Amino acid sequence: MWVPTLGDLQPRNILLTTQDDSLLRVGLIDFERSELGPAVRDFARLADIWQGRPDLFEAFFTGYGRPVTDGDRQRLRCEAALDAISGIAYGHTHDDPELLARGLRTLRALRADTFI
Repeated sequence: MWVPTLGDLQPRNILLTTQDDSLLRVGLIDFERSELGPAVRDFARLADIWQGRPDLFEAFFTGYGRPVTDGDRQRLRCEAALDAISGIAYGHTHDDPELLARGLRTLRALRADTFI
């Protein structure tokens, strides 16, 4: 399914506004790469948070409103590989160690077959 995607969904592009330990608003920034794409496209960058924690992956998709299909998992692996390579290249040339490290972690997890 094709949906509007941010193209750069990652923790540093999510703004949370809180007051007295209560979440008031969630906002997104950095729409430079936004476009129509597969529904799991934006999850590729969030997957780094789930590494080694399949319970978090399942909890996220439970909250997403539908179970994860085998097609979702396969597409997510492909999107993650492409995003990792892009992140490594960008991180290296723009001195962004966080992006570089995430890309390398993702490729290691994909290679070891421990990614989702």
